[in-house]
Amino acid sequence: MFPIRSAIPLFLLVFLSALLLQFVFSWWIVVVIGFAAGLLSSLPPWKKSLIVFAAIGLLWLGAALFITFTESAVLLPRITALLQLPSQWMVFALTVLVGALPASLASLGSSWLIIR
Repeated sequence: MFPIRSAIPLFLLVFLSALLLQFVFSWWIVVVIGFAAGLLSSLPPWKKSLIVFAAIGLLWLGAALFITFTESAVLLPRITALLQLPSQWMVFALTVLVGALPASLASLGSSWLIIR
C-alpha cells in the first residue's frame, strides 16, 4: 500500500474508519486507528498527530452533541454534576480530550517507531 502524502486523505481515513469501527469495538479502537495512521502516512510526525487529533476530536464532539440533543439534554446536567464541572460545556471539551489525545499520542509514537 502506498503512503498517504496529504492531510485530507489521512483525515478522511481516520474519521471514517473510527466512525465505522466504533460501532463494533470499544472506544479504545481509536488508539489502534491512530497507530495505524502514523504508520500509513509519510507526513511529518507532528502533522500526523494533529490530523488524528482533529479527526477523532471532531468525531467524538459530533457524537456527544448528537447524544445530548437526541436525549433532550437530560444526561448532560447529570454528568456535569457527577464530575463536578463548573459548566455543562466542559463535558464536551473533556469528551474530545479523552478520545483525541490517546489516538494522537499513538500516532506520534508509531511515527517515531519508523526509521526512515
